[in-house]
Amino acid sequence: MRKLIALLSIGVLLVSTSCNNEPAVEKKEVIVVPAPPKVVVQDPPEKATTVTLDKNGVKVTTKKVDVNLKKQ
Repeated sequence: MRKLIALLSIGVLLVSTSCNNEPAVEKKEVIVVPAPPKVVVQDPPEKATTVTLDKNGVKVTTKKVDVNLKKQ
């Protein structure tokens, strides 16, 4: 009985030490280079919106303006 208890305690000790090893941690360096923001502003086309007021009411007409956002 004592041999069985000793054998089980040695087995538990070996299993606990084998599971306790921590994996190696790799350190990686990251270099961040800030880039200056680049803003491109274009003037909207002339008379993009027209408002007409007459006896029938208000009439608003607009022209389509293309807007493109580009991530750099």
